[in-house]
Amino acid sequence: MSLLIPAALAFSIIIPIILLLYFMRPKRQERVVSSTLLWRQALQDLQASRPWQRLRITPLLLLQVLAAIVIVLVLARPAIFIRSPIGGDTIIILQASASMQAADVPPSRFEEAKSLIADLIDGLGPGDHLSIIAMARTPQVVIASSSDKNQLTVALQRAKVTNQDADLEQALSLSTSLAAGHSDEQLVVVGDGHVLPPDQALVAPFPVHYLQVGTDAPNVALLALASQTIQSHLVALAQIANYSHQQRSIPVELYADGKLVSVQTAALAAGASGALQWGPLPPTTRFLHAHIISQDAMTVDHEAWAIVGGSMHGRVLLVTRGNSFLEAALRIQPNIDLLETTPDKYVNAGNFDLTVFDGFVPSNLPAGNIFFIDPPAGSYIFGKSGPEINISHISMGSDSQALLNQVDLSSIHVLHVSHQITPASWMQSVIVTPATPLLIAGEKDNRRMAVLSFNLHDSDLPLQPTFPILIYNLVNWFLPSPVPGNGQIAPDTPVTIQAWPGAKRITITAPGQQPVTVAPPFPATAFNQTDKTGIYNVTQSTLDQQRNGAFAINLFDPLQSRLAPAALLPISHSTLFDSGGTAVPRSVREIWPWIAAFLLLVLCAEWWLFSRNYTMRGVSTLERPASAQQARIAGYSKKSQQFAAIATIQNQLATQYRVMRKRVTRMTKRLKGM
Repeated sequence: MSLLIPAALAFSIIIPIILLLYFMRPKRQERVVSSTLLWRQALQDLQASRPWQRLRITPLLLLQVLAAIVIVLVLARPAIFIRSPIGGDTIIILQASASMQAADVPPSRFEEAKSLIADLIDGLGPGDHLSIIAMARTPQVVIASSSDKNQLTVALQRAKVTNQDADLEQALSLSTSLAAGHSDEQLVVVGDGHVLPPDQALVAPFPVHYLQVGTDAPNVALLALASQTIQSHLVALAQIANYSHQQRSIPVELYADGKLVSVQTAALAAGASGALQWGPLPPTTRFLHAHIISQDAMTVDHEAWAIVGGSMHGRVLLVTRGNSFLEAALRIQPNIDLLETTPDKYVNAGNFDLTVFDGFVPSNLPAGNIFFIDPPAGSYIFGKSGPEINISHISMGSDSQALLNQVDLSSIHVLHVSHQITPASWMQSVIVTPATPLLIAGEKDNRRMAVLSFNLHDSDLPLQPTFPILIYNLVNWFLPSPVPGNGQIAPDTPVTIQAWPGAKRITITAPGQQPVTVAPPFPATAFNQTDKTGIYNVTQSTLDQQRNGAFAINLFDPLQSRLAPAALLPISHSTLFDSGGTAVPRSVREIWPWIAAFLLLVLCAEWWLFSRNYTMRGVSTLERPASAQQARIAGYSKKSQQFAAIATIQNQLATQYRVMRKRVTRMTKRLKGM
């Protein structure tokens, strides 16, 4: 133990002062008498005839001297030096990825990591500074360069675990920015080391230590869930992995729109994966939910959700004189309800999400999206009459990746184009030739429009495998799902909702949350609250109805489901953390608050003893509570009491005698004067 303020020991002069006061204390003697009537003078407060007397050790003296010693110690601020695992300027990266939810270290790896960091905060010295970064897909600074233990503790408690990956490369870059200008910085990474693998080993400009959390706990996980139509029957497929060191039988239950379908069991060897299949399912099934029935350390990867057949369906009207190729390509689209009519019977009635005009343009255009195929010359604002154009070369236009995804243009041979097409300023050319665009598309006022400038019968495009792919891309561009692809998103991925034609308002409802409006204004803003797994419902309000879509958030991450902690971090020259603190400076921990608390107890005891002793000395002998000695004193015989009464009578007689004597003297003087 050391003293932070040794000069405060000068206050120990108070101890001999206390002893001096006890030396000069007046000496009083106790005497037991039968009555205080004859001893009133003895009860007066007399000073001792000898001020310097032999010191008598009493409990009150001992308590006062002890209190004085403790006061001096408190003023000197005693402290002990302990070895702290960290010192100086330190940055702690707290891993907050999905694997940190594992409960193999109770209550969880994340809470254990926070507890370890809390211990490091307690060991900080007066000159130490600490920064904390929460590492997930996007690292965040929890608190920067603080030496206040209370602020650090409060900030640490605010950190939350996520369902995301851990990007160590970004976290290291953020740490380097925080450490700018500090030459003695060090970095401590607290977690299980399940981080995104970098392209090459990372290099840090300061020492990096790895504090490992977790055990090699067994776990099973769902890695995929999807639906598929096989022989006109809807089936569900799930992929399961066994991240254990022994063979396991894994039961998985499947729900279709909230109703249990059945339970399938997969027997998997250690480290193996397999697939399960359910079917046939009801053709109207919209949502699938798979759940592993197992008691593992980690459960977030035991759940999976999928959307069947596209999350939103649209009404499509085909106006044509007869085009079997186009009709067949539209009917195989899973997310539309197709109706057909001819130009002669066409009436601008009914609310269709998409209207396809094949070789025909009405005088009044309908509401919703419009797809023109071979519009007649002069009947459409984008067309100009003229001679037929022979096509020699076909290529992709700018910003056409989405519409031409998986489309092979090299196999297309267009015979001729009836007239030239001129795009409007808000449209882009998707398929171009040196003479004229073949396909243009654009959006204006939340309404999409596309033009295919040639007759399908004058080309071999409908005979190519790429034709249904092109129609599929166009239909999904006209009638987009809330999110591209199969509607499955990784946690914490920003989602930009694709607006449905005519949508006036778009809201997203996360699992167990309130709806959040992402539009207007259009285009919709990115939705970032996607950390929780489950189904996210998307509602798009148009003028006459609401369109309900959805997307799913699933973990599906083998890196996070394998629970064995990483042996080392992918950082050059990183080392395992030395919890003994032998390589870093020592820190000081003051203990005077505990001594001050003991001082309070001493002062309370001294006050109680002084009060009791003073009270006992302030009362007369006959008024004290009966003790063994007092009982003997109060038990004098009646004879002693009679002696006291006789003494009183004697005093009274003596007084009367003096009075009578004075009267006789006065009478004698009067007689002599006569």
